[in-house]
Amino acid sequence: MRADVPLRGGSRTTTTTALLASLAVTGTLGLAACGSTADDSGTATIHFTWYGNDDRANATMEAVELFESRHEGITVETSFSGFDSYFEKMSTQIAGGSAPDVLQMDAGYLREYAERGALADLDDFTGDVLDIDDVDPAGLRSGETGDGRFAVPLGRSTQTVAYNSRVWAEAGLEPPEMGWTWDDLRAAARTISEHTDGEVHGLTDPGWAIDWFQFWLLQDGKILYTDDGEIGFTEEDLVDYWTYTQEMRDEGAATPVEITTQISGNLDTSPLASGTAGAELSYLGSSAGFFPILGEEMALAPWPSRNGEYGAYASTSIQISVSAGTEHPRESAMLVDFLMNDVEAGRILGTTRGTPPNAEVRAAVAEDLSGVEELLFEFEESVSDALGEAPPPPPRGSGSLKRNFSRIYDSVNFGNLTVEEGAAQLMTEARQLIT
Repeated sequence: MRADVPLRGGSRTTTTTALLASLAVTGTLGLAACGSTADDSGTATIHFTWYGNDDRANATMEAVELFESRHEGITVETSFSGFDSYFEKMSTQIAGGSAPDVLQMDAGYLREYAERGALADLDDFTGDVLDIDDVDPAGLRSGETGDGRFAVPLGRSTQTVAYNSRVWAEAGLEPPEMGWTWDDLRAAARTISEHTDGEVHGLTDPGWAIDWFQFWLLQDGKILYTDDGEIGFTEEDLVDYWTYTQEMRDEGAATPVEITTQISGNLDTSPLASGTAGAELSYLGSSAGFFPILGEEMALAPWPSRNGEYGAYASTSIQISVSAGTEHPRESAMLVDFLMNDVEAGRILGTTRGTPPNAEVRAAVAEDLSGVEELLFEFEESVSDALGEAPPPPPRGSGSLKRNFSRIYDSVNFGNLTVEEGAAQLMTEARQLIT
């Protein structure tokens, strides 16, 4: 799932900039009229839009048709696009006063939209239209800010270490099990690099992605961003993390700079997919893309622990929200509730957005799974008892900081900055961006 991929920040930074520009022009979001219509007969037409591929679109439109059949008088107009263009288009619609009534939301943008007044507080509907009693509480957190609940999850996933089982076995390594550590990961990566004489590096260098740094922090009892949207880590924390990744690179256990600098978060730049790395930190949903490439050699391992902490959590990046200016808030909330909680709708949607966040729906969907989808589901279930609470939504400026994190790490990797200099520069830029 594209939203789960720790992109270097190019497309997300562009769309965030476009959003901010549009907000500066309009001044407000919540006051804009939405793309819903009504007539004197009491019928309502609402507009629902989302991002994703054709499989997700086909399943979603089928579920919407079921909703319409159950709710006579409500018509749902639908539209979708790829992730790269979705939020840029959304900002244009909002600026023009034609925002959709119901919109798929991404955790990375939630706080930005909510603080600008674009999203309705869904707590206004809970207990009446919207039922959250059977929804994963940890997943619900990712839709909350200090001002309210502005999204609920449409799917959940988690984090994993994707690895090439053949490469590991040929190096004499056993499959990793729950409780293995970052030191175990480093030792295994070094063994693979030595066994292949450097032709396959044991691990894709994780130093480039702020996402992976976040888990390092969680295992220290810290956090990337606080509930208030402030910086939750220190310069020393980053020095600690980058020292670890640089030592792995220097000893040949992690990919060299020439490979690492090309990583964008997409499958076509993945060292694991290209065969230049034996393992890679990944989101579970994104790992599905490795299976067609690696085939039976593809395997999944639990997240490495540190300080006795697992650190991984139930990720609910893909969410659903209601526009603050909708003319049909109740009908919009009814659609949200249906897509999240209806068992038959859940069977139609399957795992196109991850596993369902509603426990009853998830159990029903599990009965229909096979192949890769079944493997991903079984992995998530196998680690579910160890998963922690999802962190709060990131603040405005986090997309730019994500890009800058990768850029500065490249400078460290190329030797233009020391780890200490890079960490100091990142903190300076973080203080400027995160407000």
